[in-house]
Amino acid sequence: MSIDGFAGTDGSQQLVAWLDRLDAFVTALDAVDADDSYSFCEDAWDIWESAAISDPPSAGDPAMLLVLGVIEVLAEAVTSAARDHHSSSTRKDRLTLSTVHASLIGELEALRSECQRWQHEGLPSPAAVKAMSAAAMAGLQVATKFGNQLSA
Repeated sequence: MSIDGFAGTDGSQQLVAWLDRLDAFVTALDAVDADDSYSFCEDAWDIWESAAISDPPSAGDPAMLLVLGVIEVLAEAVTSAARDHHSSSTRKDRLTLSTVHASLIGELEALRSECQRWQHEGLPSPAAVKAMSAAAMAGLQVATKFGNQLSA
């Protein structure tokens, strides 16, 4: 292990596999048939959730940060779309599906770039992964609470 909580530069097979899954997910987003941005975000969530549940990476593997990172991006998109849906008085004032789609793709590409940087500069250590995962989970709990308040 090197300094700053980063492991050596050897590749993680799980991270590579999850980067491939991320690519497949981004491609699948183009095929989502939704009538509005909120439905699109819900469908995207369902697609990623089924992939994450089917074969989750181990808690200390850097791939876990990718999985949680996508969930964070999706949670933000769902929350934004729900907030917009509940605060916009008319349908024409709401976020467009294409705007939400483009924003989501941009965030996912940024996450992909971060993971690729790790592959070149050094993967986070298992301890760092666990610490970053805990922070991500705390953020997701806040987003979930907010989402539940919007639904009530």
